[in-house]
Amino acid sequence: MRKTTVLLMLVLLFDASMAQNTSQELVENAKALFAAKDYDQALNLTEAALRMDGSIEQAWLLRGKILLTRGVLRDAYQSFDRATQLAASDAEAWNFKGIVLVAMRRYNDSLLCFDAAIQADPMNYEAWSNRGNTLVSMGKLDDALSAFDRAIVINQTYAGAWIGKGIALYYQKRYQEALAMYEKALQLDPNNSIALYNKGLALQKLGMNKEAEEAFRAAELNQKR
Repeated sequence: MRKTTVLLMLVLLFDASMAQNTSQELVENAKALFAAKDYDQALNLTEAALRMDGSIEQAWLLRGKILLTRGVLRDAYQSFDRATQLAASDAEAWNFKGIVLVAMRRYNDSLLCFDAAIQADPMNYEAWSNRGNTLVSMGKLDDALSAFDRAIVINQTYAGAWIGKGIALYYQKRYQEALAMYEKALQLDPNNSIALYNKGLALQKLGMNKEAEEAFRAAELNQKR
């Protein structure tokens, strides 16, 4: 009985502390918890903030990110969709909405989201790169290369764009050029397992099997870290 009483008191204290905070303060605290990878508590605070004020766009955006991290795609999509309804100029919300749609294999819809993100922020290199990745999935390789090139012009230090460009070149059977893209990505991020694995694939196509095996081993080791 005593343990139950203590637990109830702790719950009441937690609820009381939340009540003393404004909805915006709860969102800021939730962001810090999300950054610390405490997703359960971050979600609790975010939903508490939304119960207080359902019009906080940043709360819906954060809720979507948390649910995406958990792989709950449908609910994540609904959160990002609500965020874009509340703030149509939020490029980050459009970008994440597109990411979820890619995971759901709704490629045409995802392109519309990335285009909206780019319209809101033409310098959003992640949206350009994600647009390129989607176009690769759709087999539109030349258009994908143009998107990756735009991302690289905006931010030459973004490894993801170099990897994406390499994948597009690989599918065009331009293996030597693809390899150069992966090498550039690895200069920026030496432990990137995706770049290492795709480097191995390109090396295989070039007949460099020993080097390919080394790249595959390095990819596997880095993925386990």
